[in-house]
Amino acid sequence: MNSKKRIWITLAIIIVLVASAVTGYVLWPKSQEEIVVEPTPSIPVQKGEITVLIKGAGSIKPTSQTVVYADHEGNINQVNAKINTRVQKGQVLFTYKNKDNAKDITQQTNTLKQQQSDLQDKQEQYKQLVMNNATPTELDSARLGIEKGKDDITVTETEIARLQKDQAAPAPLLSPISGTITKMSVSPGGAVSSGAEAFTIIDYQDLSATIQVDELDVLKIHQGLKATLQLDAIPDQTYNGKVSMIANEGAIKNGVSTFGVTIHLDQPGEIKAGMSAQATILVEQKKNILVLPIESVIQQGNQYVVQKARVSAGTQNAQPDTTTEQKVSIGIHDDSQIEIKSGLKEGDLVVIPSSDMSGLSTSASASTMSNMGGSDDSSSTPTSDSSSTDSSSTDSSSNTSTDSSNTTTDNSSDSSSTGGGTP
Repeated sequence: MNSKKRIWITLAIIIVLVASAVTGYVLWPKSQEEIVVEPTPSIPVQKGEITVLIKGAGSIKPTSQTVVYADHEGNINQVNAKINTRVQKGQVLFTYKNKDNAKDITQQTNTLKQQQSDLQDKQEQYKQLVMNNATPTELDSARLGIEKGKDDITVTETEIARLQKDQAAPAPLLSPISGTITKMSVSPGGAVSSGAEAFTIIDYQDLSATIQVDELDVLKIHQGLKATLQLDAIPDQTYNGKVSMIANEGAIKNGVSTFGVTIHLDQPGEIKAGMSAQATILVEQKKNILVLPIESVIQQGNQYVVQKARVSAGTQNAQPDTTTEQKVSIGIHDDSQIEIKSGLKEGDLVVIPSSDMSGLSTSASASTMSNMGGSDDSSSTPTSDSSSTDSSSTDSSSNTSTDSSNTTTDNSSDSSSTGGGTP
């Protein structure tokens, strides 16, 4: 009996031990896995290039059109231009007919003879009054009659001279520019008054493109900036031009305000008015400057800082031992790179903020760009020495490399031109 009791006690103890072991295995934390500590990303300050570009879409239009007005009154003799034909500057557009003033001249000539005869009679009458000792009043009246007769003769002689001069046809109307006649309001034999609209001329060899630019970018543009254009109809060609006009008034569409920017083409070539165009305006370009990723620069009030890293000699993988806050002065920027004007030197390591640093890692680019004056359409290129390199080159320093990408913002939401411009 005692033997069986001991067996049961032993089994009970074994069961308790096994249950404890199982429970401990389930509830007791497993051996902790190795925690992989992500290395703090850092980037060296390096020489590079930043190109600030603004892009937009629009259409090709004639730079201007000229309305030609008749400069004399008269009847048209011959018209030397036709609709949709090209004329050259200085070319005769139409000539006037000679005026037929013979009848008027004859009438005025007869009037002049009569006036001269009347004057002689008045002069003879005056002599008789003097001989007859006429009163002073009678003499004064006679003298006034003589003076009036002379004045009448002068007026008539002037009118005859004018009529004789007007018999010759007025000078022909000349084209003020080279271009194509797109409208004509005169015809041979027709009458025209001075100042009347006669022709409309457009020079299709002098073309411009009007693109739409976002209000955040338009203040960065000024007349004379260089631009390149590509056309859907001629995809293998790139055309050069310069900004010639910026609209004074924007157009609002879907809550977005855009401004028309006109780019004058240097050599239109085979481009035709009405073709669609994509333009890229070169706002600013700097080469051989110190650059950093834009997300590495943090704005604090009115100043900008970076987390400068210090790496001890022999530290594995060149991870920073400590970081210090370093004030910097910034210059131009694009979507990914920013110029460092002072506060750092080439080769200095800067820590890229992580996502838990006030959210700057995930929104640094957008917030920094906004605080620095809006987003730019641009490209950046790091370079390995003091000379500029191809925009596709990439620098690497220490254990961290940076790829510099070309980034653009498309302003092609609306290609319609807007209000008056600033030439």
